[in-house]
Amino acid sequence: MSVNLIASVYIKDNKVVKVKSGDFRTLKFYHESPIDLVKRFEDLGVKDIYFVDLGSAKMHEKNNFILLEMISQFSNIKINYSGGLRNSENVSSAFINGANMVTLGSMPVYDKNIFLNCLTTWGFKKIVMAVDIWKNSLRINGWKHQTKIDPLDHIDYFSNKGLKNIKVTDISKDGTLDGPPFSLYKKILKKYPQMNMITGGGIRNIKDIEKLKDIGIKNVIFGRAFYEGNITLNDLKNYLKK
Repeated sequence: MSVNLIASVYIKDNKVVKVKSGDFRTLKFYHESPIDLVKRFEDLGVKDIYFVDLGSAKMHEKNNFILLEMISQFSNIKINYSGGLRNSENVSSAFINGANMVTLGSMPVYDKNIFLNCLTTWGFKKIVMAVDIWKNSLRINGWKHQTKIDPLDHIDYFSNKGLKNIKVTDISKDGTLDGPPFSLYKKILKKYPQMNMITGGGIRNIKDIEKLKDIGIKNVIFGRAFYEGNITLNDLKNYLKK
């Protein structure tokens, strides 16, 4: 069985953007509209997208729920929405506007109880906890705030509360085409074999995806490798046919 490929769609000002390690100084706009791009992914057989609302995550802009709703209405692709979901009302609005899942990074650090309420309110299958790592510690607030929290301790706490989904990103690898942090993923998988882990960052080509599959990863986010042409439409089509 092949890995579930999740297309990364970063949004700023209603446009698709590329950004390296979350650094806005590296931000570049992609020529295709978000809806056209999502439709293209869907036509290839991609079943999920990871929709990152960068303006809301980093600049505290209002959540772009209008675009979220439009994408959900124009396609059948499943949407994992992330960025600036700072309270229960934001999470509720994301689901109302078409998200199938949401990914939360800052809330589990600042508001543990609200995060746990989200898990029980919307169900453990629909909530993903972001574990975004920089130099062996968690980074939150759109990757702007460095904490001293150990990522494994963080997973441990919520795993004991019933958490089922995590998205793990080594921020230093994100958008770099430097290759995924295989050893980090192996370490987490070994400690939490029951956890549904989504990985993101560093994918260079289809070989990286195959290698992730070999170590037991079932969900892989890809982005820059596609936008830069390292993974072609044909590569995706052939892989998704497996």
